Amino acid sequence: MPSHISPSSEQSERKTFSRRTFLIASSSGLLTIGIGSILGWKYLQRSISALTEAYAPPEILPDQPFVWFTIHANNTIELYVPKIEIGQGIHTALGQIAADELEADWSKFFVKQADTTRGFHGLALSTFGSWSVSSLYLPLREAAATIRETLRIEAAQRFHASSADIVMKESYATLRTDSSQSISYGDIVAGKQGTWELAREAPLKPARDFTLIGKSVGRVDIYDKVTGRAIYGFDARMPNMLYGAVARPPRYGAVLKSAQAGKAASMQGVVKIVIEQGFAGVVAERRSIAREAAKSLECVWEGGMSESQDAIDRLVTVPHNRASAIIIQERGNPQEHCSIADISSEYRTATAAHAHLEPQAALAFVRSDAIDVVVSTQMPEAVRIMIARALGVDKSIIRVQPAYVGGGFGRKLGYDVGLEAAMLSRAVGRPVHVAWTREEDMRYGYYRPPSHHRLRGKLDNGRILALEHDIASGDVLLSIAPLLAGTFGEAFADTFAIDPGATTGGLFEYDIPHHAVFFHRIKLPFFTALWRGLGLLPNTFARESFIDELAHAAGKDPLIFRLEHIPNTELGARYKAALERMHIISEWSKPLAPGRAKGIAMCVHSRTIAVEVAEVSVAEGRLRVHNVWAVVDAGTVINPNGAAAQIQGAIIMGLSSVFHEAITFRNGLAESSNFDTYPLLTLPEAPNIHIDILQGSETPHGMGEVGIGPIAAAVGNALFALIRKRVRELPFPLNPC
Repeated sequence: MPSHISPSSEQSERKTFSRRTFLIASSSGLLTIGIGSILGWKYLQRSISALTEAYAPPEILPDQPFVWFTIHANNTIELYVPKIEIGQGIHTALGQIAADELEADWSKFFVKQADTTRGFHGLALSTFGSWSVSSLYLPLREAAATIRETLRIEAAQRFHASSADIVMKESYATLRTDSSQSISYGDIVAGKQGTWELAREAPLKPARDFTLIGKSVGRVDIYDKVTGRAIYGFDARMPNMLYGAVARPPRYGAVLKSAQAGKAASMQGVVKIVIEQGFAGVVAERRSIAREAAKSLECVWEGGMSESQDAIDRLVTVPHNRASAIIIQERGNPQEHCSIADISSEYRTATAAHAHLEPQAALAFVRSDAIDVVVSTQMPEAVRIMIARALGVDKSIIRVQPAYVGGGFGRKLGYDVGLEAAMLSRAVGRPVHVAWTREEDMRYGYYRPPSHHRLRGKLDNGRILALEHDIASGDVLLSIAPLLAGTFGEAFADTFAIDPGATTGGLFEYDIPHHAVFFHRIKLPFFTALWRGLGLLPNTFARESFIDELAHAAGKDPLIFRLEHIPNTELGARYKAALERMHIISEWSKPLAPGRAKGIAMCVHSRTIAVEVAEVSVAEGRLRVHNVWAVVDAGTVINPNGAAAQIQGAIIMGLSSVFHEAITFRNGLAESSNFDTYPLLTLPEAPNIHIDILQGSETPHGMGEVGIGPIAAAVGNALFALIRKRVRELPFPLNPC
C-alpha cells in the first residue's frame, strides 16, 4: 500500500516541501511516487480574482496527488498528468518541465493521461483558462527535483560515495570521478533494498542548466495522431457496444413533457427505446439507425426559447440607467469628467459557436458496481458528478477516462454527452456510444454570449483625461456552476455578484487619471458559457478600438499614443518593451504600399501580454488581412514552437470571428446548423503570421487564449486607417466600405 511521507518540522521550512506530501508505492522493478498538496484551500476560490484581474492563479492544488511518476526497471519513466490534451501540446510542455528537472532521458520519458481512478479529482483534472503550465510549473519541478535527489542519494550509497560526487544526467547517475561507475534510474529502482526515504534537500536547477525547458522538442502525442492510433471521443470502443441517440426539442431549452415510441418501435436494428422523465432516447445496433429512430419518437415539448434575433439584440443593450450595473474598476471621478465627452461610441459582438472539429462524443458502460466512461472532455469531474447525480450512485464507482479532444475552446467542459451515454447504457446493460451530429452541436450546445459596449472619453492636451466603459453581456462562468456541485458559482456570486469570465479583458491597464468599467449582467434565453478567451475578444475589441479612436482624435500615432499612456508599473514596463519591439518587427513607421494600412491593439491575459499589428487592404469592396505581427511576453516559454502555434491558432480563430462567425436565432432556435450557414475562416483568407516571443520572467504565464484578444481591434483599427470608416460590430460587414 502507498505510504504517506510528510516533512518533518525542519523540512517544512524548506521551499521544496512547504506544500507537498508524497505518496510512495514500490515493488520489484517499479517505483511510483505521487505528489499532492498538504493545504486544504479551495483552488477555485483562490482563482476568482485571477480571472477578473487577468493573471494565472497560484499553484494551490487539491490535497490528493495531482501528478504521478512511475520509474520502471527498463529505465523508462511515465508521468501521469491531470491536464487534458486538446491539441494545444500540454502533455509535451508538462513533460518537458518534469523531465528537465528530473534529468531524465527524453527518449524514454512518456507522458500519460490521468483519469479519475488514480487519485485525480476536482479541478486538478480539468483544462481551461490558460492555467495548465503556469499552475503546475513549480509543483512539477519541485516534485521532479525531490525524486532526482532521492535517486542521487541511493546511487551514492551504491558507489560508497557522497551525493555531491554523483552526476545525474539522461536517466543515469554517474560517479563524477569515474565515468565508468554509472547506474540507470531503472537499475537503482530494481536494486533497492528496504523502504524509500525522500531527500531532505532538493534544489531546483538554475535556468542556465535547462536542457528541455525553452526548447522546441517534438510533441509526445504526434506519432499516435499521425498514425491514427490516438483515441478521440468518437473513436472509443468496447466489446458488445451499441449506439445511442437522443430526441432534441424544436426550441432551445424546451422540456420534454411526454414521449411515445411511435414508428421507432418497429424499426429494424432498434434494441431499446428509453423514455424517462425529461429524457427520450434510442439504443440501436448502428449509429444511423439510432439517429433515425430518435427523430421518429413522438415527443411533446413545452416551454423553451421563443425569441428571434431582434429581441436578443434589444435585450443585450447597455441601459442608460446604471442602477443595476456593477462597477468592476474605478479610479478618480470619470462620471464627472465624461459628462460632456469628446468621443462616445458603441460596439457589438455576435453570439458565436465553438465550431470545434469534433462534436460531443462519449462511450459509457454502466453496471451495478462500476461505471466506465470514455469521453472527449476538458473536465472529467463534471461528467462524473452529473452522472452520479442522474443515476443516483456514489461517484466513487465512476471511472472517467478522458480521450483526446478534437477541439474544445470551452465547449468540452460540458457533461451532456457523457450523461446521455450513461443513461442509455444503464437501460440496456451494455456499452453505449453517443456522438452528436454537427447540427446538434450547433443548435443545442452553449455559445459565446453576445455583447454590447458603450464608451465615453475625454481628452486633455493630447492625453486621455477620463474614460468610461459599459459592458452588457451574458454569463460565461456562472452558468457552469452546476458542473461543480454549486461551489463554483456560489464562490463567484458571493465575491463579485458578477460573472468574472464575461468581464475578462474589460479592465483598463492604461495610466488614465479618471476611468471606470461598469458591467451589466444580462439573463439570456439560451445557455452561454466558456468560449476561448471568455470575454477577452469582445471586450478587447471594444476597448482597443476606442483607444484608437481617442488616438486619432488627439492627432497621435496609435502606437506612440499607447506608449504615452503606459503606467509606471511592472506590467507597464512589460507593455513598453512589447510595444517597442513591435515598432521594430512590424516596421510600424515605414511607409506602406498604396492601398495598405496597419492597425495595432494589445491586451493582457493570465499575465501574458500580447501586442498585435494587422496589415490590411480593401479590393473590390472586400477586406483582406495580409500580415499579422504578434509580440508576446509569456514569461518563461517551455516550448517555443508550441507557444507560437497557440498564438497562431488564436489569431486565426479571432479572424474567423472578424470575418464570419455569428449565431442568429429565429423562433427559439439557432438558424445555423452546419458550416454551410456558419462559415469559418478559409485558407485563402488567412494572413501571414509573424510571432516574436519575448522571454520575460522566470516563471511561465498563460498562452492558450491571449492571442485572440487584440486581433479584431487590430484589424478594425487598420481598416479605419485605410478608409477612415470605423467598423464597430463583429463580424464585420462583407463590404466594409
